Amino acid sequence: MGITHVLNAAHGTAYSQGGHDFYGATIDYYGVRAYDRPDFDISQFFFCASEFIHKALNTPGGRKCLTSPRSRNAVSAPSERVRESSRMPHARACSEPRGGAVGRDSYETPALADLQRLLWFRGGSDNHVDQVWPNVYLGDAWAARNKTALQNLNITHILNAADGPYSINTGAKYYNDLQIEYYGIEAFDDPSFDLSIFFYDAANFIGKALRTSGGRVFVHCAMGVSRSASLVLAFLMIHEDMTLVDALKTVGSHRDICPNSGFLSQLRDLDIKLNEERKGTSASASRAS
Repeated sequence: MGITHVLNAAHGTAYSQGGHDFYGATIDYYGVRAYDRPDFDISQFFFCASEFIHKALNTPGGRKCLTSPRSRNAVSAPSERVRESSRMPHARACSEPRGGAVGRDSYETPALADLQRLLWFRGGSDNHVDQVWPNVYLGDAWAARNKTALQNLNITHILNAADGPYSINTGAKYYNDLQIEYYGIEAFDDPSFDLSIFFYDAANFIGKALRTSGGRVFVHCAMGVSRSASLVLAFLMIHEDMTLVDALKTVGSHRDICPNSGFLSQLRDLDIKLNEERKGTSASASRAS
């Protein structure tokens, strides 16, 4: 069949234990932990799944395989309606950052539904890797395993948001022949997974990389759209003093991202916290003057 990409709509369930290690390095794998129940909200995976299928079909010789015990391959249905852009070059450069909120004093964190709508208007790309902030690269498992590509980009630090034996199990040893500092987070692309516990550690790792002379950091997960994207967003909010809206627009202008609803909600909570801290600092400064 010549399959190059596998989308498993029953990832991690009792029916399917397939993963990256099962299929090997020659197949790009994306797992969706979905359940065949009427009350299960599979719509939260529509955009991410369509991104994966679109990327597969725009890969030379790409063929996709949708797997599920029964009807969960419905996750592929919106693919052609959602994605209509053409394939972009392998790596895309980052233009001037689009940070800086207008009317910061009056900023209020939008509702989750409004944040999700921001993801509908996509102006980025679906490459294996894109520069989304100066010297910060966001990408997928293919790029993480391609040492030549990493060397060409002069990557010095790697943050793997899908570390672990059942995901992108590269680890620091994989990069022993390269002068790369590695940090792995064993996160799952599941709305119920608490990614927020890693926000500050990940942001500090990225910040440290950028403060290193010649530092360039590559942040990745399986597809570079949910787990890793969420950590880059957290970095921009924590270290670059961006609002969540600014961060979404900045990263989204260079790469199509799709944090799952749980991660977006956790980022929203972070945005509320940081916004309250900013207002408190501003109020203290006003009283002091």
